[in-house]
Amino acid sequence: MKKILGVLLGLLLASAAWGMELTIFGGDSSPPKMYLQDGKNRGILIDILQYADQELREDELRIELYPWARAYRYASSGVGGVVGLSWTQERSALFDYSDPVYVDDVVIVVRKDKQFSFKELADLQGKRVGLGRGGSYGEAFEKAREAGLFVVDGDGGAADRINKLVLGRLDCALFNAGKAGFEELLRSNKALEGLRDMLVVLPVPLRSDPNFLAFPKSMQMKPWLATFNQVIKRGYTRGDIPKIIAQNLGS
Repeated sequence: MKKILGVLLGLLLASAAWGMELTIFGGDSSPPKMYLQDGKNRGILIDILQYADQELREDELRIELYPWARAYRYASSGVGGVVGLSWTQERSALFDYSDPVYVDDVVIVVRKDKQFSFKELADLQGKRVGLGRGGSYGEAFEKAREAGLFVVDGDGGAADRINKLVLGRLDCALFNAGKAGFEELLRSNKALEGLRDMLVVLPVPLRSDPNFLAFPKSMQMKPWLATFNQVIKRGYTRGDIPKIIAQNLGS
C-alpha cells in the first residue's frame, strides 16, 4: 500500500511540475490595450499577461487575438479564458473573474464641431454611440442600452470607429485607456493622425473600467485565478506593471 501511495504522490507532484498550458483570448483591435501589429500581439494587457506568464513559471499562457465578438464566443465555449472582460451580472453567471488586471478610463470622443456636455449616462440620450462589436462597459451601460436611451453602433476596430465619427455617422465614440491611450492610438496610425484636429476627447470619461481575466465556470479555474491575482498584486506593488502601462502609453 505504501508503495502504491508513493507512486500516486509522485504522479501528482510530476503533474504539478509540468504545469498547464492555458489559452487566453482577447480582442485584436483595441490599441493601446490589446491589438495585432504586423501579426504580433501587442498592448498593455498583452504585456501584463506575458509578465504573469514569466512569474507563474510552471504554467504557459498562450494568447490568441481575434475580433472581440469571436474571442468572447471562443471563451464562452469553454476552451479558454478571455482578457479585457468587463463585469456584468449576466457574464458573472458564466465566468469566474480575476481581480482587476488593469483599470482604464473609457473616454468619449466627438467631432470638434459636434461637442456636447457629458456628466452621466443620461447625457447620451438619443445619441448614436460607436464601440467595438460585442463590447460592454458595465451593468449601468447595458441597462441604459436595453432601455433605448442611446443606440450602439458596433464596429470591427478603432480605425473604423474614427472614420464613422468623422463622416458624421456617429454622435460619439468610446475608446479605452483614457485620453493618453487615444492620443497614442492616433500617433501610432498614420492614416488617423491627420484626423486629430477634427476630434476632441470630452473632459468627463464614460467610466473607469476595470479589465478582468476570466474563465468559463466549466473550467473550474478559481484556484488558479487566486494564484494569478497574487502575481498581479505583486507586479503593481513592485512597480513592474505600472512601468508596462507607461511604456505602452508612450510616457
